[in-house]
Amino acid sequence: MTLERGTLGYAWEFERKAMLDNRGEEPLELMAKFKDVLPKLAIDSDPTGVYDVRDQGRQGSCQGQALAGIFGACFWLHTGRKIKFSAAAGYYLSQKRDGIVGDRGSTLSGGQWVATQHGMCIEDDWPYPQQYNNREPEGANYSYKLAVTKPFSRTQDLLAWIDLGLPVQIGVLWGDSCDREVVSNWQPAGGGHSTFFWFRSKSGNVRNINSWGKRWNGDGVHEWTEASIDRAIKHRYSTFIGYGPAEMIHPTPEPI
Repeated sequence: MTLERGTLGYAWEFERKAMLDNRGEEPLELMAKFKDVLPKLAIDSDPTGVYDVRDQGRQGSCQGQALAGIFGACFWLHTGRKIKFSAAAGYYLSQKRDGIVGDRGSTLSGGQWVATQHGMCIEDDWPYPQQYNNREPEGANYSYKLAVTKPFSRTQDLLAWIDLGLPVQIGVLWGDSCDREVVSNWQPAGGGHSTFFWFRSKSGNVRNINSWGKRWNGDGVHEWTEASIDRAIKHRYSTFIGYGPAEMIHPTPEPI
């Protein structure tokens, strides 16, 4: 088990928060909509049972990795099925949207554009390369889109989203305070990194799924306290975006 820091890649300096689209719904409205589904979910479930923890290697693709994980989570919530989505598409298409050239990371606003407007494809259509290669494959099917997305500026709103069983993508400065099994005292230091929150642990802390492989912390996941989330969400270089499965567009059969 190791907590050694891997490759970062959240390009906070290119982030365009003013471009973030709020297509979200209030938590109580979502609760009413999902009341026949979400109570059946085990809130303390291990999210890695649905999402295979990825390893971004030496590419700054963390935002694309997190976005692919978000799609996997929402697709499972929407259909009961498990599909692996393309981290390469999530990364390189986000870069293209923002005009970022080379392996310099990507933004959550670029990722939100991919998720809601351009569309995402599955891993088989655009496999993740071992080295940086943004050449788009022919015939990729970008027919997966998310309709519900909500940027957060208040911790209580984010936690209400999490407690519905919905995922939240994060982009933060990742310093020494994050290299912990439990992030209990987040501090704004280091380079930018993107991961995603999904579910709580038995301790009540929020699970954070990383993209540095399962060797990282033994399972690729660690926890954040509510206090650390509150500190991070108030920082000017932090971005938090929730996604939901309602009205998700996909070409696969009807939900199970």
